[in-house]
Amino acid sequence: MVFFSPRLLAPLWTLLILVALSLPGSRLPDASLLEYDKAVHFILFFVLTILWLAALYRGAMGRAWGILLVILAFSVLSELYQSWLPFNRSADVVDAAADAAGALTGFLLWLASRDYLRAWSERKRTASVENR
Repeated sequence: MVFFSPRLLAPLWTLLILVALSLPGSRLPDASLLEYDKAVHFILFFVLTILWLAALYRGAMGRAWGILLVILAFSVLSELYQSWLPFNRSADVVDAAADAAGALTGFLLWLASRDYLRAWSERKRTASVENR
């Protein structure tokens, strides 16, 4: 199904993160929800990494490392971006660290499971062809 394609979901997820970063601080949930702020950062960048790897990795580890580096740079630049906004947002090194931890965890999980995922994908493709 096209909607669940990583090539569609990865840019949409990136856009979601940019929109969330661009909201004024007064539009954010109350403080009780913000206790989980670092977990939210971790999850956002974990999913971002998995989606971009699924969308762009084509068997070249250099490309996978490049994707990770771009996402790590995005984690830092997104915090700087927030510091430049003219309303109640600021850069937070701990947020950038949570973003980077999510990206690194996603990358390591993907790295550990890519052979399994490749074999699963091949089995699925072979079964699909045999059912035609």
